[in-house]
Amino acid sequence: MTTSARLAQHDYPVIETKRLLYKLLWAPAAYRSLLEDHTSRNISRLAWGSPDIAPTLQRVTMALLQVISPSGALPNVISPLAALPEFLSPWKKNEKKRYDYERTFLMDQLAKVRKEWLAGNAKPCYMRMFFESQEKSQVGDLEGAYQVGMMAIAGALTIASPMMSFILAMVLHPEWLTKVQEEIDSVCGERLLRMTDMENLPVLRAIVKEVLRWRPPVPTGL
Repeated sequence: MTTSARLAQHDYPVIETKRLLYKLLWAPAAYRSLLEDHTSRNISRLAWGSPDIAPTLQRVTMALLQVISPSGALPNVISPLAALPEFLSPWKKNEKKRYDYERTFLMDQLAKVRKEWLAGNAKPCYMRMFFESQEKSQVGDLEGAYQVGMMAIAGALTIASPMMSFILAMVLHPEWLTKVQEEIDSVCGERLLRMTDMENLPVLRAIVKEVLRWRPPVPTGL
């Protein structure tokens, strides 16, 4: 996660943003599912070099979010229930199935990228970076699979939330949409934004920060 590693992979968001904009033009009412699809495809590329497993990543992520949520497993609210043995606990049985599915998914992705890496055709991604440094780090496959997998799970759906809040903010305050569009047009013209444009887009930076302050994707104020 060094600066050089992050900067080397900014082409992935540009690729996925073009796809997102095209789909939004055809189905703007489906913006929520399209944004979740967009973020999960982005992080799938960053984690494993391919967007194809994004739907499975979404299922794995939702399963984890449900099991740790207060509205999920009952022991999350009534803590003494956590002491029940597995044969009496439907929640522990369900969690074992969820964990087995998650672990199989993450190890399958590790095996897939390792095969590509050994063949010399693995795309730039966190998993490839792990293999390139594994001999030096002495980190085992399971830990490496989960290091990359947890970053993917953390980024699959959470980033879609502030993007949805941005859309809501622009609907509620269209005058700011006009301001930010004028700024982007003056700096970028007809092309998409690049990370190198950020220092020249103070209005956009301010709006992004305000959206994150207004509607944070996690309850950071608690």
